[in-house]
This record gives sequence, structure tokens and C-alpha cells, in this order.
Amino acid sequence: MSPATALALQLPASPKTSVDRLNAHLLNVTFEAPGGERRSAIGGGESVPDALATARAELPPGTWTLARWNPLYGE
Repeated sequence: MSPATALALQLPASPKTSVDRLNAHLLNVTFEAPGGERRSAIGGGESVPDALATARAELPPGTWTLARWNPLYGE
């Protein structure tokens, strides 16, 4: 048995944790207020809509429209 095989047999398989699933999609999102003010936020989630919602939750109170988003990580 090689050392690599012995090591592989000793290491437990790591299940996918909720933290791993949260980072399935990581987005840099820009929102715009009616007056033209822009804010950027980072959002993560299991899907793009989840990541957008996470980013929106970081905004100050007010009316914010999604201007654009760019993937930082994910499919």
C-alpha cells in the first residue's frame, strides 16, 4: 500500500456544509436609488436569486433597483 493510498483511506469524506452551499453563487451587485445614488453589495446563495436577495438585504432602507450584477464565484 502506498503512502497516498493509506492517507486516502484515513481521511473522511467531507460532506457539503451549509457554508459551502451558501457560496454556490457569490455576486457583486449594484443597486440604484431613484435619485441616482448607487450602492454595491456582495451576496451569496444557493442560486442567483438567493445571492441577489442576500445582497439586497445589506442595503440601507429605501427604494433600490437592481442595476447590474457580476459573478465572483459560481456557475
